[in-house]
Amino acid sequence: MITSTMIEQYNLKNLPKDVYKNSEIYYFKNGDIITSSEENQTQKRLLLLLQGRAKVIFLSNDGESTLLEFLNRNDWIGELELVGVTTSYKQVVSLGNSVCLAIPQAIVTKYLINDVAFLQQFNHYLANKIIKRTDLMLTAKSYSFKERLATFMLNDAYNSEYSEPHQLVMEYLGISYRHLLYTYNQLVDEGFIDKIGRNKYRLKMQRIESLIITSTTSDHAELQ
Repeated sequence: MITSTMIEQYNLKNLPKDVYKNSEIYYFKNGDIITSSEENQTQKRLLLLLQGRAKVIFLSNDGESTLLEFLNRNDWIGELELVGVTTSYKQVVSLGNSVCLAIPQAIVTKYLINDVAFLQQFNHYLANKIIKRTDLMLTAKSYSFKERLATFMLNDAYNSEYSEPHQLVMEYLGISYRHLLYTYNQLVDEGFIDKIGRNKYRLKMQRIESLIITSTTSDHAELQ
């Protein structure tokens, strides 16, 4: 059960009170698996990211990982399953410390699925998410790969440190191995990052933030 202190702390005032009475707050550390498609089959629930960041990773049958998207505060997790869409095998991994509201499927069905105000806000969220993805794809074409990679590294970093497999970055950003390594070295030479290990970098935050690509759409609105 969620206490009144938690409701104040995380600004949880916009869902029916019965939802909070039957839901929980979960805390995750960097690298923790928040949820997976396999887990959601046996323990169905809708999650709301209250604090922190996360990334969604697709896992193929041969063990290959593909980064699908980053999640931020007020992003829902498991929203496609809520509307009856079955997705491929995915994991949602915490980037740094994160906090989630976990609403069991039975509570979603009982209190939210027919709540007009919630559904209006939820549809707005889904539409805004599609617009934001499209906007990011379009705006990316207007920027250099150095700026795109810097933005990716900022989104993915924890405590100013970044480390991702080359193949995952290549697929997500649509770039060759040679160009990726060249751009990493360019960022090092220009003083935006330091290489601190094999495929591991420390970001100079004040410097590299000058390269970040910002979306023209607003962040996801809170449920009201």
